[in-house]
Amino acid sequence: MRTYHGKIISLDANNNVYNYLVEDQGWILHVGDTLPPEYAKTGSTIELGDQALLPSFGDGHLHFSNWALIAASYFDVRKARDIPEIQEMIREFIAQNKKVKAIIAFGVSKHSVEEKRLIYRKELDKACPDIPLVIICYDGHSAVFNTKMLEKFPDEVKTLPGFKEEKGHLFNESYFAGTDYATSLVPPLDLVTSIIKGFDLLAEKGIGLIHATEGIGFPNDLDIMLVSLIAKAATKANQFQTRLFFQTMDVEKVLKRKLPRIGGCFATALDGCFGACDAALHEPYSNDPDNKGILYQSEEEVFEFVKRANRAGLQVEMHAIGDAAVSRAVSAIEAALADYPRADHRHTIIHACLIRPDDLKKIAALGIGITLQPGFLISPLEPVDYLTKILGDRVKGSSPLQSMLDAGIHLSGGSDAPVTYPDPIEGIYGACNHPYDPSQSLSIVDALKMYTYEVAWTSFDEKERGSLEKGKIADMVILNQNPLELNPKDLRSLKVEKLFLRGEEYKPGMGIMGMLWNSFAGRKEKI
Repeated sequence: MRTYHGKIISLDANNNVYNYLVEDQGWILHVGDTLPPEYAKTGSTIELGDQALLPSFGDGHLHFSNWALIAASYFDVRKARDIPEIQEMIREFIAQNKKVKAIIAFGVSKHSVEEKRLIYRKELDKACPDIPLVIICYDGHSAVFNTKMLEKFPDEVKTLPGFKEEKGHLFNESYFAGTDYATSLVPPLDLVTSIIKGFDLLAEKGIGLIHATEGIGFPNDLDIMLVSLIAKAATKANQFQTRLFFQTMDVEKVLKRKLPRIGGCFATALDGCFGACDAALHEPYSNDPDNKGILYQSEEEVFEFVKRANRAGLQVEMHAIGDAAVSRAVSAIEAALADYPRADHRHTIIHACLIRPDDLKKIAALGIGITLQPGFLISPLEPVDYLTKILGDRVKGSSPLQSMLDAGIHLSGGSDAPVTYPDPIEGIYGACNHPYDPSQSLSIVDALKMYTYEVAWTSFDEKERGSLEKGKIADMVILNQNPLELNPKDLRSLKVEKLFLRGEEYKPGMGIMGMLWNSFAGRKEKI
């Protein structure tokens, strides 16, 4: 039994802040302003001092295996100041990884480099002439490739819309097919070790629950299998919680694996993104009157998919960035619920960057959740001046966080990693410092709940996790200071001191074989 004394930020329904929390064998026995006599002389007491105890963080949307590969096995170029620096990063990686057979990197942006354009294929060839290489753009919806990768691409990739052979750029449908193929070149052992390392990296940020969107082209859905397998092992070993979303419109594949959730991006992305100017809009882009973006599937296809999934009892998530894509997602869910009513479906729209007022009302009325990424708002890779150029005055209404909460919508936070770093503190900072419309900034407590209670709610975990309340599991994080006492501009000064899962301090570094062995034994775990 362990007692915590100090600032206990419960994030319960009333946002109570308490003086004491008592935990025993992974469960919260008591929270309150006083310590009952039966606990006063039992176990040890941790004095928090200037620190604060909160529920552990969650990440409501990340491409886990994709991000883990880049973070643990490959590399990220988003901090490069110019194209020569990108080339040098590639050379350094190759020098340190002489046996690598293919390279998948991340983070190129035309906004963050001096040249104000994407790197070209011939420039990649100078740094990497002999190894297939693809670098995914910061937006997660476009990429660049070198000649060696071009030579390996199947003809199908080369004939799809958005394939720019001369410059080595992938957009639109060719991007999804090209990156699907590139991931097929990743050795399975690299994927396994990256996933395991990924849990440790997330724990460093105080994260104990993730919504992992998987299904990005690995042969035989290898990422789905491995994330499921290793996530179960992680749950048994150190209680890390993973909720898996299969990015497919094939409902039978999900039911066959006995997964309760379907959707995400890739195959279930309804449109593109602002970086590639293919997010689907009701009105044309301000800098291109002939472009309204792309809706990847027909209305009939989307409606039929959501109806099938809803009738099967699955929770559905769909990527929609532009307002036209959001309208289609709302209409599809509305039709599915009319076809087969469900009171507590928790279907969710991911991103919802632009949204019409009528759709906002419908989302609230239908009980649809929204999972968005406040890190987008403050990313230097997609600056406000660029968004203003392509969207005009519409940028001021982008990601209306406070309006969403005022409408009564469940609003959860995620990173969309690797698009932004899986760092809840950075997301909380973004939510509290809205750069387009300060009136849409959230209070600190509401932003904290986006990354705790609301992530748990979205995956039906709120009865066990997401707040510090009697009878709940003791998934908790200690921060270096009390966030409720900070100015929103100072939230980046928050640091994670310790993560506790089921009351035990998280200990990284489990061996691969131990985790895999654990996955075959013991109780059935929720994934």
